Amino acid sequence: MSIETLTLKVYGMTCEGCETSVINAVSELAGVQDVEVNRPLEQAVITYDDEVLDKIQIIDAVEGSGFSTT
Repeated sequence: MSIETLTLKVYGMTCEGCETSVINAVSELAGVQDVEVNRPLEQAVITYDDEVLDKIQIIDAVEGSGFSTT
């Protein structure tokens, strides 16, 4: 197991429901250990096992939940 932390800017979150959508989408991915979302900072911090999951899959999950990211 190789634990990594990824910090993403997440744009378009306007409410707590938006935060929950991002958390739920990312949490469903195999290998995710923790997800913290901060709407005022437009930020998501994801701790994950990079032997199971890669950054592109995480970004795809965030964008699939309706938000843009960098």
